[in-house]
Amino acid sequence: MPFSALIASPLLLALACAAAVPEIVPRSSCDWKCIDKRLGPKLSKGASIIHDTSTAPRWSDFDAPRPGTVVNVAAEEDVLTTVQFCNQNNLSFLAQNGGNGWATTFDLGQDGVVINLRGIRHITFNEKKDEVTLQGGVIISELVAAAYTNNTRVLTGNCDCIGALGAILGGGYGRLMGLYGFGVDNLLSVNLVTSYGVAIQVDARNEDLWWALRGAGPNFGIVTSAKLKAYPTPMAENLAWLGALIFTEDKIEALVQAIDDLDLKPQMAIFMYYATLGGPAYEPTVIAIPFYVGSEQEGKVAFASIYAVGPIADQTAVSPYSEWNAGSASFCTKGGRKPSYGAGFSKMDPATWRAIWNEYIAFLTANPGTGNSTVLLEAYSSDKAESLPDSSTSFPFRSSVRFNGVAMAWYADSSLDATAKAFGSKVRDLWRSPGTSQSNRTYINFAYGDESLSTVYGSSVTRLQKVKKQYDPFGRFNQWFPLSR
Repeated sequence: MPFSALIASPLLLALACAAAVPEIVPRSSCDWKCIDKRLGPKLSKGASIIHDTSTAPRWSDFDAPRPGTVVNVAAEEDVLTTVQFCNQNNLSFLAQNGGNGWATTFDLGQDGVVINLRGIRHITFNEKKDEVTLQGGVIISELVAAAYTNNTRVLTGNCDCIGALGAILGGGYGRLMGLYGFGVDNLLSVNLVTSYGVAIQVDARNEDLWWALRGAGPNFGIVTSAKLKAYPTPMAENLAWLGALIFTEDKIEALVQAIDDLDLKPQMAIFMYYATLGGPAYEPTVIAIPFYVGSEQEGKVAFASIYAVGPIADQTAVSPYSEWNAGSASFCTKGGRKPSYGAGFSKMDPATWRAIWNEYIAFLTANPGTGNSTVLLEAYSSDKAESLPDSSTSFPFRSSVRFNGVAMAWYADSSLDATAKAFGSKVRDLWRSPGTSQSNRTYINFAYGDESLSTVYGSSVTRLQKVKKQYDPFGRFNQWFPLSR
């Protein structure tokens, strides 16, 4: 049967799952040679199996998965074949595209398999350019470039090297969400390889699974391709005003209060960073990056209160859609140790951010080789997102989180791990303080890994666990904040 002959109806899906319960042996006896001999011939031409991670590097080496085998797929069928093989031989597996997920929930050792999706990255638009179909190996830069040349735009995350679908399945924040909602709101259908080793198509007709995938996707299967909404925009009009405003540290309180007071309209977003200006001095500074879909004049009016704080440098400009993520290129460097702690909160408290600055400076000063470490904040318009009910997807924080922060230590020396963890945890505690947050809420794609299920899945936990028992009763998809823990 061709891979495109997918199961669509809930009834057929249930029957297929019941009929395809994998026979899992108690313990795998299939070593690397066995994998090469028995799985290799089943893969498509162009696929390969290797026993190092050179073709699938991670963004961070801190507490990263350490698989003994990487299957570089060349077709969607290869994903299905590999999952079936791993099920039959009780091999743990993890699907990977950009390799940017930093959570410490990964538990994949030398007997585990990474399914590297980067070999499947076709992108096609329909005639009206209001829908796009992309495969699971597409990264954000490829999707943005394809959309731009097709005179349309797609909601994506803000770093070019991240897997486009991986970012979306956790919720999918992005600069355009004020206009188009979360990434999960833009999904139309997905092709999914389930824990039963069955390839299916999932959309709104599969009510429970469709709900679960949009916010907790990695717990329910591997998305080999998906159809998303696109928004036709002539290339000449596909522009926005954005860029860095540099502030001295004495402006922190005023800048934080100005950001908290902002009424972010659908065309707007703003980021703030504690970062250094790079080597050799690694001088720490405060950076705000406003974003506005429109002209420079309109953008400066919309962010007049930020300008009133008094930046010492203005690097803003009007840029095409294809270049909006250029400023985050430095974050795409692979390797190094980058334990990162995130939190979602509802208020920007000036005293809290002064305390975070002090922690940041103390960490940099006491620990040479940490100059690329960063504290970041993201804030978006929620107008479009909040037009849908909180229960529309499993993503839990549609209307309760205004801001997301991440404290990211970055270094090479593993002896700094304990110090880096203490720094990140302290900053996270400050974000969770009563003056900033009413409860512990963390965007799953920004979470460290030690959070409770309710912290990352919110009120969706109980229903998600029920759906998990139906579609993954053996816990085959257990690497990313597993619902079974």
